[in-house]
Amino acid sequence: MSDFEPLTFRLAGLGLRMYPGDYPAQNLDPHRHQWGMYDALTSGISGAFVNAAPTGSGKTESWVAPVVEKGLDTIAVYPTNALIEDQRRGIDRLLEDIDGGDDVALLNVTSETIGPNGKYAEQFPEAKSNGERLSQLLGQQLGRTSYNTTILLTNPDTFVLMRRGLYNSRVENVRRFEVAVVDEFHRANRKEQNTMLFLLDEMYDLDESVCGLNQLVFLSATPDAELEAKFENSLSAPYYRADEFAWADDPSVPDVLDGEPSQVDFEPDGLPEGYRDILPPVELTVFPSQTFQTATEMLDDDSFVSQVRDGECVIMLDGIHEVDRVYRALRNAGVTGVARIDGFHRKNLEEKLKAPTLVSNSAVEVGVNFDTEQIMFSGHDASSFFQRLGRLRNREDESVARGYVPKYTFSKLTDLDKASGDMWLPRGRFEDELKEIYVDAGRAPESFDRRYSAVEAYDHIRSREDNAMEDRKKELRRDGYQRLSRHFFPGETLTKDDVQRLHNAANRGVLDGLKTYRGESIQTLVFDQQEQSMQAYNIPYLLRHGSVSFVPREEFLNRVPESEHADVRRLKEYSAGYCIYRGSADNDGEAAEYAGRHVAYKATGQLYTLLSDHPRNSREPKRVTGLEVEVDGHVEGLSHLKDALSEREVLCYALEGNASKIQNLYSLGPFGFIYPLRYSGGDAAVAFGHDALHLHCRVQDQAEKDAADNLDEVLDW
Repeated sequence: MSDFEPLTFRLAGLGLRMYPGDYPAQNLDPHRHQWGMYDALTSGISGAFVNAAPTGSGKTESWVAPVVEKGLDTIAVYPTNALIEDQRRGIDRLLEDIDGGDDVALLNVTSETIGPNGKYAEQFPEAKSNGERLSQLLGQQLGRTSYNTTILLTNPDTFVLMRRGLYNSRVENVRRFEVAVVDEFHRANRKEQNTMLFLLDEMYDLDESVCGLNQLVFLSATPDAELEAKFENSLSAPYYRADEFAWADDPSVPDVLDGEPSQVDFEPDGLPEGYRDILPPVELTVFPSQTFQTATEMLDDDSFVSQVRDGECVIMLDGIHEVDRVYRALRNAGVTGVARIDGFHRKNLEEKLKAPTLVSNSAVEVGVNFDTEQIMFSGHDASSFFQRLGRLRNREDESVARGYVPKYTFSKLTDLDKASGDMWLPRGRFEDELKEIYVDAGRAPESFDRRYSAVEAYDHIRSREDNAMEDRKKELRRDGYQRLSRHFFPGETLTKDDVQRLHNAANRGVLDGLKTYRGESIQTLVFDQQEQSMQAYNIPYLLRHGSVSFVPREEFLNRVPESEHADVRRLKEYSAGYCIYRGSADNDGEAAEYAGRHVAYKATGQLYTLLSDHPRNSREPKRVTGLEVEVDGHVEGLSHLKDALSEREVLCYALEGNASKIQNLYSLGPFGFIYPLRYSGGDAAVAFGHDALHLHCRVQDQAEKDAADNLDEVLDW
């Protein structure tokens, strides 16, 4: 347990004013942001609308009610499949209270639902692929006369596959949607935001006879200055904040512009009349903890188990191995009604969300609805801290929270603790103070836009041009380059040299790590014996923390139900090897619980050449074969994984030096993964996939800064 005394803050609740009026959803007195979205969508104003209302304030209702009233076909993109399913249930219930809600086709499209064992497989038995099945589904629904409105819920991975033609063919029917909604946009990383904005902007720019998309809706936390600049300058659609009514002088409910505050802070029993509680007053206790060590801090605290027993509780951690430790400890302590949700425990979500005690990780961090009296969570950065704290909502009574933050954040919070005393801190002030304190480590640098997102966009333009009729090629190229310039070269003119550089980079072999939404990672196919489920999963995590065996393909297929074999064939393209997962490994001692087995890679073949033959500052990420993994400790069947990895091309970026020092030197953060690399020339480290590109940008940025500093010294001399 930490030697520091915890800090306690009393955070005021947050209430939003209600503006009764003729709104299409029954039993709802809308808030300002809901009227803003209603007026924008029903008036047909073209634009990009950002709704940054607080968590729990009805952002879903803000777009569902108006699109149903106007009969606008809508595609809504959610970051996780769990959230898609949660939203499907919530929208189903909401439609019962909306005029015209019985005339809506509500579809949820993921790789699972359109897969060979998914809910749409029987409906389209002749479809030979997921893409073909999806095309037939959309063709049927959007060409129908039986429903007035189609709402399609999907994830960004599927959306990108549809637009990029990464299924067997581009799913053209996606162009028939009139509204696109993107939820939790602020949680996407830089690469993901760039990909979504570019593809949506392209659809918006298309002629109405080709694509019906006219309105973009982003549900997000308040955009920071950089993201707001992207909304304003990169998109060709006019940018609006939903609650500012900048596009209209005559809102449906004039009261929204009467000058009275639309939101208030309140103490317990102090919510003013006419306002609805959104975030409750909270007694927040803050503890210091390193990322991935929160479970240890919790379990070393003698009061932890008794506080969990005191009432309904949700615990949110970072790693699956942490979830496993806390879940098992609570069960062993006799705490009843404990459930867990993580990457390996995703079944029966609706039932688990009702459990008295829920232990989870980021799987429930975004959007998924649950009701609880107290929350305990790790907050490795400001965004995660507020996202998790915000899961306490829609209560007027005081709630309880425990937050675990990095030690440097904890130390700097002591001044605010002394200054605030027993007063109720306004939410806005607390958030502003905490954002100033947190170090934004791990976020991809701005140079990623030019170095890699621009290459991704260039390849997309080139692909569209290759597939176009001859008389349209030049127009597509011109429009595409203009869009590329807006997004990644703002305020500049794209030159021939820029295009040549993008062309060269696109042919270097890094594109396979960019074409999909989340980028490339090192994965293996995993069969979970406990859950009887199959998926692709991160190899380094399994080697460090899993009780696993790697087996030949034939043995894997014998273990996996035959109904999953089609998915095995589909996912094999993105995976190396076959793994049987039995749960978290039982390591000895606290340090082993945190770190797991030591995993390193060996510089052989092309990876060795990448280090030995290329100077550090001119070295670039490259796809190489011959990757070799080494593990301290026994892993059954590791030779099978080694064979599979050695044959697979993996996007790598290697550097001389100690892995931990490199991580700190280039501010990669706890989720920027870099691994020790055994190299005859001394200490070295390697990063894979998106992490490789991220690290390369950091190294190049530092090299350019050093060169500029040296020039300044010469000029001063």
